[in-house]
Amino acid sequence: MSGIEYDAPGVESTASRSVSRIAGIGAGLVALNVVAILALSYTPVAPLGAMLFSNFFIGIAVFVVTVGGGYWLATTGIEKGSLPLAGAGVALTQFGYALIGSAILFRVASSSMRLTALGITTVVTGLITAAVTVAVFGTSHSFERWQMYSWVCFGGGFVVGAIGFFVNPTIMLAAGALFLLGFIVDLTYEIWAVRESKYGDLRSAIGIYIAVMGVFIHILQLVLRVLEMLDA
Repeated sequence: MSGIEYDAPGVESTASRSVSRIAGIGAGLVALNVVAILALSYTPVAPLGAMLFSNFFIGIAVFVVTVGGGYWLATTGIEKGSLPLAGAGVALTQFGYALIGSAILFRVASSSMRLTALGITTVVTGLITAAVTVAVFGTSHSFERWQMYSWVCFGGGFVVGAIGFFVNPTIMLAAGALFLLGFIVDLTYEIWAVRESKYGDLRSAIGIYIAVMGVFIHILQLVLRVLEMLDA
């Protein structure tokens, strides 16, 4: 980052302050959502979520309405300068991810295993995020097209998942891998957008939060499968 100009000797650059602010907001939203996932897993909402996400198509629809709809409301609110609308969008997204996460944790009766799964998932997701950040900021390569690539992964995941739903449930594991890859690719784009100052701080923070939580949810499923196998 040698091309950054400093405001004054000993004063942090404007760009650095912006990145720190984005990271802080994004991390705060992720932390809040992880707590919401754990809290909701002990409520009647969790079995409802498990029922909804037991069907591939209903689960996708719920995700699109809550997480996708929340993201749309949040970005629309930011564009219009309406903080309440942006806040409502973030709240809807928080609920969507909390619903999915609590549904995943619901099948685990042990509170200690739930906490262990969340802890391991947090560490793994953090390492993935750190690796992507180092890769993006460590090169001048443009990742502008990677948002489009993420949509290709999501579309592929939907097609593969639909085939698995009607043909063989095992195929749906590949759909999950494509969705995870899609969120990692989207996270790469969002971090690149921060590097390039493509969006405002709040929009960037929300974009990174949504991508990180997408990675988190899919890693959580994998971690729980491993823990259940080890506990068997």
